[in-house]
Amino acid sequence: MFKGRAELVDPEKNTPVATFTETCQSDGTAKMKVVLKQPITISGTGSLAIFSTLKDQAVIAVTANGGASTVIHEFEGTSSLGCLADKSDITLTRSPGGDLGTLLIVVGKGTIHGERHEYTP
Repeated sequence: MFKGRAELVDPEKNTPVATFTETCQSDGTAKMKVVLKQPITISGTGSLAIFSTLKDQAVIAVTANGGASTVIHEFEGTSSLGCLADKSDITLTRSPGGDLGTLLIVVGKGTIHGERHEYTP
């Protein structure tokens, strides 16, 4: 089992915006979670997503609840691409949705690093 973690940093301000964790199972599936340092409000068809820069595809995402303003503190899900490898680059993006649904605003960037586990009998 691989466990990865990435600190996501705002590329303009160089400040931490979120922590990303991933737990890969032996069957290739991966559970992922993003915990934001400060909550982000999305509304309408807006969304937040984690993108794999290797495949340029969203792996997990969250949308506004029923179109209403929704405050997001964290989100999680099962990766659409399976496990992302150690040293993979990822990006946290925000989209306003609607007619601008293809507009992706980079909120944070980071690199996944495997967590070290020590064996204790």
